[in-house]
Amino acid sequence: MFKLFLLLSPLYTTLFWAVVLNIVERRGNEPKWFLGKFMIVSLIIFISHTLYYLPLPELYIYADSLYYLAHLLTFPLYYIYVRLLAIDPRFSLRQHYKFLILPVVIFLLYGIGTLFMSKADYIGFLYPTLSEPPVTGIFLYQKIMRHLVNVVFVTQGMAYMSLSIIAVRRNSEKVANFYSNSEYSLRKVQWLNVTLLVTIFTCIVMEIISKENFAGNSSFLIAPSVILTGMLFWIGLLGNSQRQVLLTCGKDDEMDEEPPAKGITAQQRSLQMKIETLFTDKQIYLNENLTIWDLVREIGTNRTYISRVINNDIGVNFSQFVNGHRLAHARRLTAEQPGLSKEEVALQSGFGSAKSMRRAEKRE
Repeated sequence: MFKLFLLLSPLYTTLFWAVVLNIVERRGNEPKWFLGKFMIVSLIIFISHTLYYLPLPELYIYADSLYYLAHLLTFPLYYIYVRLLAIDPRFSLRQHYKFLILPVVIFLLYGIGTLFMSKADYIGFLYPTLSEPPVTGIFLYQKIMRHLVNVVFVTQGMAYMSLSIIAVRRNSEKVANFYSNSEYSLRKVQWLNVTLLVTIFTCIVMEIISKENFAGNSSFLIAPSVILTGMLFWIGLLGNSQRQVLLTCGKDDEMDEEPPAKGITAQQRSLQMKIETLFTDKQIYLNENLTIWDLVREIGTNRTYISRVINNDIGVNFSQFVNGHRLAHARRLTAEQPGLSKEEVALQSGFGSAKSMRRAEKRE
């Protein structure tokens, strides 16, 4: 019974996260909502695994083509998820179809092959230990297609893994100039990428061994099942708590060109005074979720000008500038009301928590 539980654990895990992530409202939770679709695709994979390894060939033949489609969609969907965290505001087939077209084409080519096989031949092809299929005609075609699926799967895994790492690294350095809240970072996505590396390695090993060899001894499946369960649960856990960290903002960010040289000093001096007024008089830093675009809207200029003043004239990034004001406010509160707890001081100073305030103190 315990062995069966371990073998089915990836199915339970993906089912759990598919439910949790798909009940969230899409608006304001685009990456989380999309990760729910990733978990549905993963669930299809493990339902197919279950049917194959039990074995239930009479049922598996109806899931086989879908299994290969889901198999090939795994890494493109993950990369789209990473893009939704920091680059693209919404998922759109018009924009993201290019990442999905190869899996769909291979799925159609493989599916066409199954139409030319009888039910008995199809089962014999899927379970060669039951009857040795010939290596000619449609059987050869399907075998080539399966090898192609494996090659594309591994190639996609390495390619999209590299693209994800590059995207996260490139955007992580910019986050501090856009968001004041340390919760808006891509640290969790970096851990997701590590998790995906382990998953890729596990899947490559399984592909080398092949499903047919695993079908002969289910005990061999326990180790990869446990590893994949841990990785998928971790992906769901981190993805459920990771916030969207967009680094573009449509019309507010359209004027990213360099300002003209004439009058730059006077303009920057005026802009710096407006920024200081917002922070000293209006105490805008008390907004826990303050972003640089809030300053853009308040002042009526574009993001590049504000970033240049904060980065070059004041000498810090946006997050450091905001948190510096918050820490000063926290010290005043502590002096005036020594009875306040650390958590109360943090919340009243614009931090999301005492933990966030401690992180800001360490970086000061």
